[in-house]
Amino acid sequence: MTANVTKLEDNKVRLDVEVSPEAVKKGVEAKVRELRKQVRVPGFRPGKAPRRVIENRVGRDYLYMEALQDSLPNWYSAAVVENNLRPIDRPEIHFDDPLDEEQGFKFSATVEVRPEATLGEYKGVEVPKREVEVAEEQVGERLEEFRGQFATLAAIEDRPVREGDFVIIDFSGEKMTGGPLEGGDAEDFMLEVGGGELLPDFEQNLVGMSAGERKQFGVTFPLDYQEEALRGQAVLFRVHLKEIKERDLPPLDDEFAKEASEFETLEEFRGAVREELEGALEQQVDAEFRGRVLEAVAQRTEVEVPGVMVDEKAEEMVDSFERTIRTQGIEPEQYYQLAGSSREDVMERVRDDAGDTVKKELVLDAVANAEGIAADEHDVMHQIEHLAEDSDRSPQQIATAMRRNGTYQLLEEEMARAKALDFLAENAVPVPMPEEEIEDAAEGEAVAEEVIEAEGGEDLPGTEENEPVAGEARVEATVQAGERPADTEKDEGKEL
Repeated sequence: MTANVTKLEDNKVRLDVEVSPEAVKKGVEAKVRELRKQVRVPGFRPGKAPRRVIENRVGRDYLYMEALQDSLPNWYSAAVVENNLRPIDRPEIHFDDPLDEEQGFKFSATVEVRPEATLGEYKGVEVPKREVEVAEEQVGERLEEFRGQFATLAAIEDRPVREGDFVIIDFSGEKMTGGPLEGGDAEDFMLEVGGGELLPDFEQNLVGMSAGERKQFGVTFPLDYQEEALRGQAVLFRVHLKEIKERDLPPLDDEFAKEASEFETLEEFRGAVREELEGALEQQVDAEFRGRVLEAVAQRTEVEVPGVMVDEKAEEMVDSFERTIRTQGIEPEQYYQLAGSSREDVMERVRDDAGDTVKKELVLDAVANAEGIAADEHDVMHQIEHLAEDSDRSPQQIATAMRRNGTYQLLEEEMARAKALDFLAENAVPVPMPEEEIEDAAEGEAVAEEVIEAEGGEDLPGTEENEPVAGEARVEATVQAGERPADTEKDEGKEL
């Protein structure tokens, strides 16, 4: 098969493809084998009728039409991969003559491809960068966290419960409408008051109770509670508070340092904690800087982002968001209903972010082309080896399949973009950041930490409303082992 590419206007190209007679015959024979299993011919066992009998039975025109329908997508995909094209929409296919096992087959495909960005200044760009500074207060807070991990619990008898205490309780729940609350009772249950393990109203009602005290109170389950049957339910709880305990923190001294770390003195431990915090902050500052560099270069670049690419990226973002909320036990339909929104509403709200992300991908592609940056084959195979760890196929088998369906090229592009971003950051000029921007960055850091802590370490993609947003300069390979486009699949053959 041979294919010639002609550039047209509006980011379109025309592929003129010539399919060899051998390839045509192979496609027709594949359809004959399929029809043998479907068409029952008197006098022949299933799957054993000769081709001429099958052809007489279904008609030559029907046979060739079906063979063309099956083979044309594969021929088109092979021509696209062979010419390193990146179509962004469905092609318009045109041909004049039918399949011919003696002469072969010719067709043309007109398709819109990724546009090429026109770079402005992209080397030596001046970009603000924060200084890596860790305050003594931050070191102290980290040491206090370590102290908390080595704390013991001491019984308290001379005061009532307050937030942060640990209590041992018996409790039972009864629906206000009558009947016990299934799973709503426990004995000798230990709870950190205010820790968020149970409903906030339940925990708040424990504050002020004394050891040995009994109490009953009502709690209404929230409308977005994970268990649908309990949403909005009013429940009467009866609680017997047996014991109150508080943290007994070890003294912050050399003995603690020996117990909590590999160091002999508290000062050595403190120095190691500072280094750890400085390393984490340095990574964050570098990531911020890289994002600002890419933003600065993108502002100097001219490129018209096609709407179809924005739609596709917005779909990816919303799909990722829905996968995330499913891991939290919430179906997207439930979320949209509770939020008074819909998938279409969210798609529309993320379009600007999606467009920004696509533009930055095109900018990185242009930088890679301008500087001759490409993914190293060894690095690509190393990535595929990681994919193979979760697959029953070898890295070589996966690489072969990926080359055939075009995903190998996608992986190469993602890795080239990562290297292009490295190049931009290495060639940018960091300048001092204005004071107000430093404060904004610090606030953003604090908010991010709060979100991560609130979600138990899960870094959710979303705004304060928990909806998806585009990463500022996120470049990563997303090809998964075994993933293939639909049109190439035959060729291979997401308590309280």
